[in-house]
Amino acid sequence: MTRAERRILVLLRQLAGRDFAVLSDLGGSPRRLAVLTYVAEQHGFRYAETHRVGRALQVHVVREERADPRPPDSAAVPGLRSGTLRPLPEAAQAVRQLRDRIELDALAENMSVRTRSVIMTACALLVGLCLLVSGWRAALAGFAAMEAVFTGFLYLEVVRRRKLARRVHAAA
Repeated sequence: MTRAERRILVLLRQLAGRDFAVLSDLGGSPRRLAVLTYVAEQHGFRYAETHRVGRALQVHVVREERADPRPPDSAAVPGLRSGTLRPLPEAAQAVRQLRDRIELDALAENMSVRTRSVIMTACALLVGLCLLVSGWRAALAGFAAMEAVFTGFLYLEVVRRRKLARRVHAAA
């Protein structure tokens, strides 16, 4: 049994007797979670929300009220290639839309405390080292350079978030 088949089997067992499920991926892969969410949608669930827990992503799915539970059968997953987590061409658009929505929800949350603390510590260390070694002018220049770099990264994240939001709203 391949890893993809095991993931689908675990997912279907989780979906079998519940009205909600939490799909998680330790690597934080939105593509893999989108495929698993697509499988859950084929079994009567709908996407609810996404949360980032450390490096892992968690997708919450909720059972549709009108859906009747299907028995767990890993062989009958419509829209996926057999034995893989790759969608067939007719399901690729739906999986892509789910991936965009998962990424948008994950980006909507604030930056983690760890990431913020790493950025602030890096800035403080650079300014401190420049101040000790080269003086206040080098420290000021280093601080300005770090500020420009991190502002650029934040701007790229905002642009990416807007682009994803446009794609999600266009698909809805």
